[in-house]
Amino acid sequence: MAKILYSLAQDGRGHASRGYEIIRRLAKKNHKIMVLTGGDTYEPLEKTLAKMKNVSMHRLLGFQCVYNKKGNINYIKTASKNIPSFVFAEIIIKKLKKLIDRYKFDFAISDFEPFLPRAAKSKKLNFITIDNQHRLLWEKIKARHIPFKHIPSYIVTLGLVFSIHPLSRKCIITSVFQPELRKKKVRGTEIIVTGPLIRKEIEDLKNQVKKQDFVLVYVKPVLEKAVIPVLKKVNHKFIMYVSNPRKYKKNKNLKYKRHSHTGFAKDMARCKTVISSAGEQLMSEALYLGKPLFLMPEVGTFEQTLNGRSVKNAYVGDYKDITRVKKEHITRFLKNLEFYEKNIKKMKIRNSIDKIMKIIYEEMNK
Repeated sequence: MAKILYSLAQDGRGHASRGYEIIRRLAKKNHKIMVLTGGDTYEPLEKTLAKMKNVSMHRLLGFQCVYNKKGNINYIKTASKNIPSFVFAEIIIKKLKKLIDRYKFDFAISDFEPFLPRAAKSKKLNFITIDNQHRLLWEKIKARHIPFKHIPSYIVTLGLVFSIHPLSRKCIITSVFQPELRKKKVRGTEIIVTGPLIRKEIEDLKNQVKKQDFVLVYVKPVLEKAVIPVLKKVNHKFIMYVSNPRKYKKNKNLKYKRHSHTGFAKDMARCKTVISSAGEQLMSEALYLGKPLFLMPEVGTFEQTLNGRSVKNAYVGDYKDITRVKKEHITRFLKNLEFYEKNIKKMKIRNSIDKIMKIIYEEMNK
């Protein structure tokens, strides 16, 4: 059986959900996987992988964003927080190369994590990348479709994706909207677009979907306080998953629950709609279960803005930047749920996990 190194980006829980399903399937086939991550990704993966055979977890220094109270990315503090990752980058890569030699790994997978691909390339270890961020590099996006105010964010995001995440023979882009590509092969790298990667917990709930009278809400822990005041003004029942429910006072229309891998999935199958930040993974899972979306992109993260626009253009929901969301935006959205539900059915979304695993196994056997 193969020995596999799997590294994941640290900003946002979507990487954990996507990585978990791939790791679970690899471990089930008796492959040995060493997982490298940190930040927001580490805790949820540690809980779900703790009792899984053939899997070990290790912390890895990485990149994370810092936000102000309103939900904007604070670029100065973000740069300051990530100085160690830049300063010690070569040391981290050197340690990863030693790790590859010591344990004689056969294969590597990276989910938008920059250090392992560099180490793998240096040691000529076969690897692939699986993420949705590389969509920004290769999708056919016309300049006139990018709002003027988002151009700086687009340029910065594009530069980061291009400069710090090297590619191997295959780059898998997972997206529920399956964007059209400008190129399918770039400097020896095959760019492959698949549909969404849906974890088993969500797949198992597909035939148990209900429509109960509550709205499910999730944002990153650092953005919770930016959203809660708006929700309190809306005359509707909300269940919001937060890092620590005890931090918040009880409210008649807003119930807080602690983050839970399985609990969140069950509530998503039961809710009438989902309000969240605009990450690809949660967006895909909600649409897969037929739930309309109100997305709140983080200001300065063009990938999330693109997801919000995709949802709106497909008439399966709406979006507003997290710093600009008001009561009337959510109220208007809630009045149009039946319209959005009809359009979600037309999408005929399918889980692409089997296709993705097939590509992984083909690459592992080369």
